[in-house]
Amino acid sequence: MAARIITAVVGIPAILTLASVGGTAFFILVLALSILGLREYHTLTKTRSELRAWSYLAGVFVLLDAHLFGGASTEIGGVVLLALLLVILLVGFPRYSFAEAGTALLGVAYIPFLFSYLIHLRASREGALYTALLFILTWVSDSLAFFIGSRFGRRPLAPRVSPKKTWEGAVAGVAGTVLTMFFVHKWVFLDLLPAVALGATVGIVAEVGDLIESVLKRQAGAKDSGRILPGHGGILDRFDALLLAAPTMYLLLRLRG
Repeated sequence: MAARIITAVVGIPAILTLASVGGTAFFILVLALSILGLREYHTLTKTRSELRAWSYLAGVFVLLDAHLFGGASTEIGGVVLLALLLVILLVGFPRYSFAEAGTALLGVAYIPFLFSYLIHLRASREGALYTALLFILTWVSDSLAFFIGSRFGRRPLAPRVSPKKTWEGAVAGVAGTVLTMFFVHKWVFLDLLPAVALGATVGIVAEVGDLIESVLKRQAGAKDSGRILPGHGGILDRFDALLLAAPTMYLLLRLRG
């Protein structure tokens, strides 16, 4: 527990500072999270080393696209991933099967592509504010789900996927994001109802993101995705909620106009 708290005390101010600074500094943060997370994914899925190299290249391209062209070209990343999959199949056949190439590229879609929405969000109107808010909401959700679930959890949420996750913890996590938005909505320039709806949606997709990563670990027979963060495990263990929450928040704010 002490290691978990120390990591949070050091990491949270650093991340919020980089989110505030934006630009190349924030891009490097997202790039590091993506490459380290992708490395954990490949370890869990036992991806071949040659395919890992292709996926790292694709991931860097997707993130550079987001960084250099802002929120105007989110569709390009998906086209690049599909094209790269076809190239790998043509160049690598018969060494790589469609399933192997697909697994490698799924990692790019799952991690760098979804993380790229952090860059798109930061480049949007009031981007620094909403990026910091996104991090805070996912941390609130994760922390409350962990502590309430550990202490009061009785009803398993998804026992075949993650036996320790409970409905009590999940509800606490969503309630935490809703309450956070209730108290800060005026400071983030949102009316109360849209703010509460945003908080609830982010809280729910954060829980789903957590469960998806749990499926990945369960299939690999691993407790954690890695060990890089003392007390937390790996990058995916700590930032899995952001993978779905980032595109969700970005798209909802775009719908607002």
